[in-house]
Amino acid sequence: MSRTVYYRITFLFLFSFSILSAELLRPTTGGEEKEILKIAGKRRLYTVVKEEAVVYQVHGPVRIELIARYPSPKKSKKSQVFSYRVTIDNEDPISINHKYKIQKSIRSVQHPSHYYTYSGNYFINVDDGDHTLTFSADDKQDYPVLLRVIKKDFETAKKGKRELQPMVFQSNRTVRAGEKEISYYELNYGRPLQLEVRGPKTLRVLSRLMFEPRMGAEESYRLRVKSGNKVLGTYFMSTEQTSEAVILELPDKVPGKWRTCDVSVPDGKHIISVELIEKDRGVLTRFQEYK
Repeated sequence: MSRTVYYRITFLFLFSFSILSAELLRPTTGGEEKEILKIAGKRRLYTVVKEEAVVYQVHGPVRIELIARYPSPKKSKKSQVFSYRVTIDNEDPISINHKYKIQKSIRSVQHPSHYYTYSGNYFINVDDGDHTLTFSADDKQDYPVLLRVIKKDFETAKKGKRELQPMVFQSNRTVRAGEKEISYYELNYGRPLQLEVRGPKTLRVLSRLMFEPRMGAEESYRLRVKSGNKVLGTYFMSTEQTSEAVILELPDKVPGKWRTCDVSVPDGKHIISVELIEKDRGVLTRFQEYK
């Protein structure tokens, strides 16, 4: 990220939550133009996002999943680069950038001769209360972005929790919170952590930002989760320093309040990679799987 994003829309961090139900949201302002894509025998409704604002109203706490695709009038082997922006309430806009190849099996009801990319998935959890999400796309792009905005509620996590250890890791760090000591794996830019997961499972990634003296009291970071070359999701988290915990091995750094994200792992054996997108910060991580 070229700048630090400060805002109070945070990942819900209550330990006992997981996804319960999903609902396709409709815009409250703008977004009248729609496109229906035929995907794996199902018809999926997308909102066409251009430079004009498309506004959604959301009542939290919920997790918002953004599913974006980009059209192409011809079949191409090259990856398509596209982007759009989301502004939450009155905070600074977040630029979401994707690069995906054409998924040849998808067809549009409105434009049957066009092709469409694989989906780019981005997740933002919003806290309690009413919130406004505003979307727009770069007017310099050749085509508009197709977007689905999904609201997902939460429930108590399922049984069968199991702690996972990365296949290879460099540093164990211990966070002491009160009288409890918890082991984390350090995650840095360019050094992803990999886990072996046999789905279908839910992978929970618990993370804490390591605050350095140069940082403010509130910062943000992003994690990208992949299975092989397939991106399962990009997760945006905002956090703040905590006065209730310390990193035993790194007393000059202050841990942030912990945040979580849940990743749906499909059927079969997978090598899951967890990457930190920001170059200028480090994150402590733990991993759990649920049936």
